[in-house]
Amino acid sequence: MIPRIAVEQRVVPSGGRRSAILACSILVGLLAGSLPILLSGSNPWDVYREIVSSTLGSVRSFHETLRATTPLILTALAAAVAFRMRLYTIGAEGQLYIGAIAASGAALAMGEGHSGIYVVPLTLLAGAAGGALWALVIAVPRAYYGTDEVVGTLMLNFIALHIMNWLIFGSVSYWRDRQNLGFPGGKLIPESARLHQFWGRADIGIFVAVVTAVALWLYLRWSPRGFEWRVIGDSDRAAAYAGMNVRRQVIVGLALSGALAGAAGATQIASVTYALEPRAIEAGGLGFTGIVVAAVAGLNPRVIVPAAFVIAGITTSGPSLSQIGVSPATIIALEGVLLLCVAGGQFFHHFTLRRAPAAPAPDPTPAR
Repeated sequence: MIPRIAVEQRVVPSGGRRSAILACSILVGLLAGSLPILLSGSNPWDVYREIVSSTLGSVRSFHETLRATTPLILTALAAAVAFRMRLYTIGAEGQLYIGAIAASGAALAMGEGHSGIYVVPLTLLAGAAGGALWALVIAVPRAYYGTDEVVGTLMLNFIALHIMNWLIFGSVSYWRDRQNLGFPGGKLIPESARLHQFWGRADIGIFVAVVTAVALWLYLRWSPRGFEWRVIGDSDRAAAYAGMNVRRQVIVGLALSGALAGAAGATQIASVTYALEPRAIEAGGLGFTGIVVAAVAGLNPRVIVPAAFVIAGITTSGPSLSQIGVSPATIIALEGVLLLCVAGGQFFHHFTLRRAPAAPAPDPTPAR
């Protein structure tokens, strides 16, 4: 007789259980990720060893991983804020583009001759403001008219990308370097607007991202608005019945999500490209990768920091892996397997499987 399995919802999900399930899901994901690596003709042990070596094997590689971690933390936080309210926005990519446009424009407008103590924060704030305003384009109709945020933010991503490309490749705009007679490029921002580097190529952007993650965790955990957002995520009808202004919180939540993604775009300008370079900014796919990081971290801002470092290590190890015959498609498949395993593990955080009692055998005696 085949045993019957019943699915039961956990009354009070445990935080310790979530961490254990997350660790097991990542381990299972790495084991399952060995399959696409084997199918590509590579040795999983060599691939994972090369990932660790290219991430931590030298000071330079560690610095590069830290620089790649910074925007991933911010875009993952952007996804976590929205997803906690069950607002499944995928607009971090477009908000990052608009943030990069706003940050580079602000830095160019301030020009030389100012202290970096003022210019860097203003540059980052300009990027955050640009991302927040772009998010409001869909936040307001979503709050008042129930517009689908998935479709809306996806469309806005393409619009933002075309705006960024047009500013450099399709016009003689303020952002374009008019003295460059070769391939069109962005105008370099002043030195004072660039993130200060320490210990080689690492810069203070990683500290900005980590502090933002901790502050957001405290805000969501202990503030009244964080409590309201958790209630709205569980049931917006219950939140409205309790007297919460659901529309306002939806707008604020999506705007904060956009601000975090816009700040990620600002860090790209102030730390990596030093100009509005559409090809370099677009190539990373940071907005979409941030969703993967947020999912791997279980939407927990504290866990997002190490999760972003791990995903950044896998991403930045691409050139080293290509030298041993691993294609970029295999790396994408590995990230996808990790995401699926973590998403599946979240099921066991909220539910448990129990063996149900066997159904009684039917009475063979015919009814009279």
